[in-house]
Amino acid sequence: MTNTKFILLAILFTIILNSCKENPKRSTTPAQSEDKTENIESNYVLNDSFPVGDARRYGVTAKTAKSSHPTSGKNFMTTVLDLAENTGMEIVFPAGYYGMDLNLNSRKNLNLRFNNSEFSLINMAQTNDSLSKPENISIKGTLICYASLGITNASKIAIDSIILKSDISKNLWGLRNTGCHIYFGSKDIKINYLEVQDLGSGSDKYKYTHAALAIDGWNNNPVNVQIKKIHIKSSDRHGIYMTGRDHLIDEVIIDKFGVGSSEGMSGMQDAENGEEKDFKALWINKCYDSFIENITINELESKGKYTAHFDSGNKEKPVTIGKFKVINNNPDITILEEDPNGVIIEIKE
Repeated sequence: MTNTKFILLAILFTIILNSCKENPKRSTTPAQSEDKTENIESNYVLNDSFPVGDARRYGVTAKTAKSSHPTSGKNFMTTVLDLAENTGMEIVFPAGYYGMDLNLNSRKNLNLRFNNSEFSLINMAQTNDSLSKPENISIKGTLICYASLGITNASKIAIDSIILKSDISKNLWGLRNTGCHIYFGSKDIKINYLEVQDLGSGSDKYKYTHAALAIDGWNNNPVNVQIKKIHIKSSDRHGIYMTGRDHLIDEVIIDKFGVGSSEGMSGMQDAENGEEKDFKALWINKCYDSFIENITINELESKGKYTAHFDSGNKEKPVTIGKFKVINNNPDITILEEDPNGVIIEIKE
């Protein structure tokens, strides 16, 4: 190597070395991350007799959740949700009726645990285009809801157990429950246990109440909804209305359906006008590549028109039902099958 080349390489090496010294790559160690979390967390502590992550440590109880936090100026509930989102720490909420909505709209990266905690509305949605979509939300334990559970344009949502009840004294609108609605743009939604004790009807206040569980969304239907067990104890209108694709449901029990009124009811997305008034326990429409392992429908006290409606579909991308069972069969309640439809039943009882 000539002296000139040697000198040039030496200069280049020196420049690179100095550059690395002046702009070292920065990384956050686990210890630094923990310190940051501790520093943020310490700003909101009001009662340090409770462990880190216990909502009561930051002033949250069922009775105080709507009060203003002295540090943030926001209510206690919003403050701890901000804390959970900013740090990634799990927040554990005590039991009781909170007298408010659980609003998780546009929230991300939440890890929450509830202990039979009761709210009016529970909502996870993108409320306008300038806000984020709800994403990566984990809800453990049991939630109780008196208005409805709504999931819209959200992804990677995992819910352990949720029970939808009717109690007009605990519903902020003074209505009966309006069910679970997994709406447009939603994907990768997982629920271990969903119980709907009552779905209401009776006036135009229930205009958009269609089914105890509705999975739909015009031109942007939900994808990959997985539910281990659904128990619908009573629905004034439809039991389940399911559209979309790649859904997996392990077990469905429907005790009673179609026992209310269609008064003031609006049409349903992806359905023909007027079909919404013919109540069904199970309505599968424009749904593809999905599987329901077991479904049991009790017709003893049900007053719907159809046990099931197997609507528009594609047998090449079917909805497969492992076992379809009807108990206390009512001969006046039949199954409506469109031609073509995309439903395959492996065992029918």
